Amino acid sequence: MENLTDIQWCALDLLMRSKQKGCPIVSRSELLHSSSVPEGVRIKIVWALLTMPDGLVTHRGYDFEISDKGMRVFNAMFKKPSTMGDVIIALPDNSRGHLQ
Repeated sequence: MENLTDIQWCALDLLMRSKQKGCPIVSRSELLHSSSVPEGVRIKIVWALLTMPDGLVTHRGYDFEISDKGMRVFNAMFKKPSTMGDVIIALPDNSRGHLQ
């Protein structure tokens, strides 16, 4: 099991929820400018993603995507993501039934 900090687990949770909702890549800019979370927390989440142990997160330019290894590690610990990501970033709400 990976030895991650609480904020790193939260960052993986956010990426898992985003992927689950059909958005595999999360914008660093969107995270940093989210008005629903205090600035200090936004910075900590981005820093956690930037300093994540090798292989858990893929950097796509300035954006982030959870890797297959990251998904396995997260699922071994939590089984499913929380809805925290719904508050922090704009995720599809499936209101029109386009996403599963």
